[in-house]
Amino acid sequence: MEEIWKKVCAHYDVPDQVANEWFTRIQQHLSTDSPSRAYHNWHQMMQRKESHLAECTNPNIVLAAFFQYYHFDGNRSCVEQNCEVFQEFCKAATIEDNDTKSLVCNLLGRKTPENEVHWCHDDEANLLQDVDLVVLASSPEEYKHYTTLLRSEYANLNDATYKAMRIKVLETLLLIPSIYATGEYHDKYEEQARANIRSEILELKK
Repeated sequence: MEEIWKKVCAHYDVPDQVANEWFTRIQQHLSTDSPSRAYHNWHQMMQRKESHLAECTNPNIVLAAFFQYYHFDGNRSCVEQNCEVFQEFCKAATIEDNDTKSLVCNLLGRKTPENEVHWCHDDEANLLQDVDLVVLASSPEEYKHYTTLLRSEYANLNDATYKAMRIKVLETLLLIPSIYATGEYHDKYEEQARANIRSEILELKK
């Protein structure tokens, strides 16, 4: 992951010291030992995304992936907090390109009237989302481990409430013609993801 980070920082001419400091900061923050981010952390989530980000040629997507879950709370949106951290990084890194800053914040989920009218970056958003969802196409054993970690992140919910919420999410995914928005990810991962989701629904309904 460090090489991926260094490469994207080099693209934006980020000073080495700033790049190193922020890599350490992001890694340490995402490595926080907390049940509330049992999956959405450096060891689980980010390492799973590593090979996909290494192949990504769009620096905006890579930047967004590093800040997407800097703050995470399964019970509420952390979009604005994550955009604020990204903007703090841009200030330290002297990234002054407003288009880049706006695009990455939009990829992080910030909605403004302007981007709802003029948004033309579906390809970037789709790929970022597909990388995020690749965990759904894990092997059955890895997927089971993922669902166990995910359950830990909602410790505030009792089993009945969690199961109802999770089933609703999963059944909604199955209704979508294609879980993966890009052709490459659809071809590689769609079938396995749907099989895992169906198995989880059956398990949750027992």
